[in-house]
Amino acid sequence: MSPSYPFPKDWSLPLEPPAEYERLRKQAPVCPVKLWDGNTPWLVSRYSDVLAVLGDPRLVADSTLPGFPHLSPAAAARQGRPLAFFLRPDAEYRAQRAMLVQEFMPRRMEALRPRIQATVDAALDAMLAAPRPVDLMSAFALPVALQVIGDLLGVPQEGAEALHVLSRTVGSRASSREEATAALMALDDVFLRLVEDNLREPGDTLIGRVVTEQVATGKLSPPDAASLFHALYYAGHGPSAYMFGLGTLALLIHPEQLAKFRQMEDPAAITAAVQELLRFVNVSHLARQRVATVDLTVGGQLIRAGEGVLAQPDSANRDGTVFEAPDRLDLQREAHRNFAFGHGIHLCTGRALALIEFEVVFKTLFQRIPTLRLAVPLEEVRFKKDENLLGVHELPLTW
Repeated sequence: MSPSYPFPKDWSLPLEPPAEYERLRKQAPVCPVKLWDGNTPWLVSRYSDVLAVLGDPRLVADSTLPGFPHLSPAAAARQGRPLAFFLRPDAEYRAQRAMLVQEFMPRRMEALRPRIQATVDAALDAMLAAPRPVDLMSAFALPVALQVIGDLLGVPQEGAEALHVLSRTVGSRASSREEATAALMALDDVFLRLVEDNLREPGDTLIGRVVTEQVATGKLSPPDAASLFHALYYAGHGPSAYMFGLGTLALLIHPEQLAKFRQMEDPAAITAAVQELLRFVNVSHLARQRVATVDLTVGGQLIRAGEGVLAQPDSANRDGTVFEAPDRLDLQREAHRNFAFGHGIHLCTGRALALIEFEVVFKTLFQRIPTLRLAVPLEEVRFKKDENLLGVHELPLTW
């Protein structure tokens, strides 16, 4: 009998993946699992096989195809509505991604670093002035993430927290299909109004530029543009905010690594340290979904056309055949590609922006508050146990 997915997690070890992955990597690296709807895709757990799956054009992320593995009723609710660009047929996805690449070029993102630094400094000023203890998530992490992506896209800050609540409904495995559909409709309406506003008066923002170049010229319909912007906003604030929290927590509970991080001045060393945090923490802890378009073999296992595949990033990122002592946080680890941002054609479009955010946030936070510490025991930190992203409800801190 196929085990149910996702696997249970030991919440006494909140930053560790389910222990079952280690056994599967050794004994059943490609095995069937059972989803909420009875679908039984193949779960891929080894680094080499995850790399192969995410790089294979015969395995696609087209959620319209039969056999595509939806991980929850909320995820299935997207069907019948304008789809996020990364869930569309390959030709549509590639066209929309190509349209965005210039907007997220590393040099363009690097030019935003001073503005991001100013946003982080302002949020820290407010946090330092607040009574202690403070909740890092509500006082700092979420406001910074919403401000950065809102400024880039051209989404007003007024109402941003309401958009985050709707996004959480869409991203929760506990949401019903009806609840997720209602949240998606509300989000689509918000972003459709932004499209219409920019058709009348284009702003000097990503939304303004795409509307001018693509929607006004008839290359992209307003509903498809709204879905695209909604997807960018969803992916551009939640994972970042959650990583601000969990990355801070990881450093606080590994004081020897935090001491090394505080001493780092070389930008390359700081970037490598952030990449190690991303490998270790895995905010995006659910599998990357694919469906086979032809018969093929993965890890010695035959997968038929139309069968779903789940590539598990947090398992691959703890593969001991690739990473020495994989369960140890080592900020000076020799650089090696991890799957925090995916791989292949679906490599995260906004990864350059995210890396700059993480570098600025973690370095500034621990420079400005050198005595930062948890205000409660680790076991009292409440984790989000039913979302597609790993995160905390609150992170109480003091100094």
